[in-house]
Amino acid sequence: MRRARTRNGGGASAAEDDAERPLFASERTSIPTDLLRTFVAICELGSFTKAAHLFGLTQPAVSSHMRRLESIIGADLIEKSLSGVTLTACGTDVLRHARRILSINDQIVSSVGQQPHLPIVRIGIPNLYATTKLARILSDCGSAAGPSRVQVRCDNSSGLLRSVHAGYLDLVFALGSQEDMKGALTVWLGDLVWVRAADFVLQPGAVVPLVSSPNLLLPDRIAMSVLEEANQRYEIVFTAFDTLARRAAAAAGLGYFPIPRSAVMEPLVIEEPGVLPDLPKVMMGIIAREDFDTQGLAPVIAAFKAVLTT
Repeated sequence: MRRARTRNGGGASAAEDDAERPLFASERTSIPTDLLRTFVAICELGSFTKAAHLFGLTQPAVSSHMRRLESIIGADLIEKSLSGVTLTACGTDVLRHARRILSINDQIVSSVGQQPHLPIVRIGIPNLYATTKLARILSDCGSAAGPSRVQVRCDNSSGLLRSVHAGYLDLVFALGSQEDMKGALTVWLGDLVWVRAADFVLQPGAVVPLVSSPNLLLPDRIAMSVLEEANQRYEIVFTAFDTLARRAAAAAGLGYFPIPRSAVMEPLVIEEPGVLPDLPKVMMGIIAREDFDTQGLAPVIAAFKAVLTT
């Protein structure tokens, strides 16, 4: 049963008013892509508020988009709960089609827009690798792309995975679990290491100081789990979303920063074996958008992998 819609009193926005007006017959057969994009973002981010931040909208405007979309489709797509958002059966089907529609929309815009002869390949890499890999990605992947233009976005791995599955990125390199790497073009294992300032020394029996991201990225979670399994005490002494800030904190001698070996750079050094428990290898992979032209752009994929594994 369709749930009742209530209008906000007072200062309702134009977007909210538009969501409440009756639908014309022509609108019942056409879905604006901005509504689909909002819906996909809510599903990927798990929050109306986060989707609003992503698009620079107010939360009422995002809710308005969803009401309008559900009115056009004629069914509820999302159920709100204390744990976040849950898709209805119809919502699951619409999400699958929406991703495909948005992907095609973006391809049309990039291929026949203002620069029709310069299609865009949108690549994503973790923030950790911006300093060590970005220049080569732009150079090598740019050369391999031929007439295509290469754009790069840096984010944490979970954000990159959401973006490629939603069709906002074409090709991403990410760290993740086996589940995260389902459908990846290529997967490999990389070393995870403890890095510190060159003059930092952990005293015997001391609490292990950690430099971490506030949202606990995969290397952070792995490091904490390893220390807990070894019954070794630790404390988070510095947090920052910004990767350069975390590198700077570790370089200043505040504590250990767990990162992949392939992302290590001076002045940070890798801790000697035996001082801390060994960290397990971490799964890495290259994931492509669902309908990405992997054959036609095979040289780009090969160049991307070569940069990341050498």
